[in-house]
Amino acid sequence: ALALEANGFEVSRQFGIGSREAYVPAVKDHSIDLIPEYTGNLLQYFDKENKATDPDAVLLALYNALPGDLSILTPSPANDQDAVVITRKTADEWNVKSIADLAKRSPEVKFGGPSEFQTRAEGLPGLKAKYGLDIAPGNFLAINDGGGPATVLALVEGSITAADIFTTSASIPQNDLVVLEDPKNNFLSANVVPLVASQKMSNELKTVLDAVSAKLTTEGLIALNTAVAGNQGIDPDEAAAKWIKDNGFDKPGQK
Repeated sequence: ALALEANGFEVSRQFGIGSREAYVPAVKDHSIDLIPEYTGNLLQYFDKENKATDPDAVLLALYNALPGDLSILTPSPANDQDAVVITRKTADEWNVKSIADLAKRSPEVKFGGPSEFQTRAEGLPGLKAKYGLDIAPGNFLAINDGGGPATVLALVEGSITAADIFTTSASIPQNDLVVLEDPKNNFLSANVVPLVASQKMSNELKTVLDAVSAKLTTEGLIALNTAVAGNQGIDPDEAAAKWIKDNGFDKPGQK
């Protein structure tokens, strides 16, 4: 929004609109014109049966699944997806860099995540099928806070060995946690992407927002989330304004 305003667009903001079931129809009927989305999650909304997980396949499938009155711009490298996360101590002691490395220690791994992680395709079944990471039922601890504080605490204190945590979580740098490599793309890619009402698409809109997206990285999102986290965190508006200024988008034509 700040980058668009710097380039002469009039922007109004609406927050707390709700789930995709609420805001996707709102974009279609022009109650809103644009909303930040995630590629993989948006694909699943339009095509629940699609099995694509890697970024290129997800993007191609999403282009094919979008109705004509909706468009997306160029996705950002920033990817907020599920990941298998372990402590630095475990990574060093076991010499683990990837999920495949962790699979070699399967009997010793206690895994924490939301209860549905036990059955969903990219949860334990996918990790077993793609990497051989075989977690016994007694070694799974259901923690239903979406990879939040309870999950992180269990991981840091050693109640679990590995956890399902989103890749842009501020808890990763704050606790020196390690995100394991997922070269077989078990987890659905979730690159940040603007979803736009097709009637509102323009070359200037695309130029401005594609430039912003190109600068937005996973590491950058982690830094932003860290900046606003906890009692000492700054206001999200302040964090966004600083990022815009630092990347040169606070003046017109900085593309």
